[in-house]
Amino acid sequence: MIRGLYTSASGLMAEMAKTDVISNNLANINTSGFKKDRAIFRAFPEMNILRIDDPVVATPKDKIDTRPFIGVLGTGAMVDEISTDFSRGTTENTSNPLDLALAGEGFFEVQTPAGIRYTRDGSFTRNEQGYLVTSDGYYVMGQNGPIQLPDGRDISINSRGEIFSGGNFVDRLRVVSFANLRQLLKEGDNLYSTNQQPVLSNSEVIQGALEKSNVNPISEMVDLISAFRAYEANQKVVKANDDTLSRAVNDIARL
Repeated sequence: MIRGLYTSASGLMAEMAKTDVISNNLANINTSGFKKDRAIFRAFPEMNILRIDDPVVATPKDKIDTRPFIGVLGTGAMVDEISTDFSRGTTENTSNPLDLALAGEGFFEVQTPAGIRYTRDGSFTRNEQGYLVTSDGYYVMGQNGPIQLPDGRDISINSRGEIFSGGNFVDRLRVVSFANLRQLLKEGDNLYSTNQQPVLSNSEVIQGALEKSNVNPISEMVDLISAFRAYEANQKVVKANDDTLSRAVNDIARL
């Protein structure tokens, strides 16, 4: 009976974690370059169920369990990992020359107070000192360091990430990729960190466009409803176990 409470309680906790992940995905539908997450679950080891009233046959060497095998009993589940889906979102034209999107695998490299980080969000601007920065004010990195743009000149960026101002070459964006995307860690502000060594990417840079979030609101809402239903089912199991324990203690024990 207690085992049933623990099993259903683990289901409640798993569905709560899944709901948090889905809610975060829905909250970032309009975040440029956002990549949705998925909660991956792992089941606890299953237990064999045998008919307990049948005898165990003893032999000179050992005991033989002749009780019929009924089946297996699940003992609960837990969140194994939060996996990020790096599939590409759709590209939306903005006509802003400092908005950039990547067509293919790759990340923009940016300088933050915590060190170098990586992002797919290309909604860049020019700060007061003329540096190309993210929406949070982090420096966008080029081959020669933070990119400083000349004032009062048209900016053009080709598909290789080369930046020109008034026809003069300024710098080339550092667009990098990694051998294993699963080792990238989300840090908030649409940034990723990793211990891997980045390599230059051949991803095409698209000027005047942004990559939209890869979150599908319809599928996320379906998953959210499914999580709510599973949570409610586990709640009912907890209540059923609690009612049975209450009767065992208060009613059967009096007999």
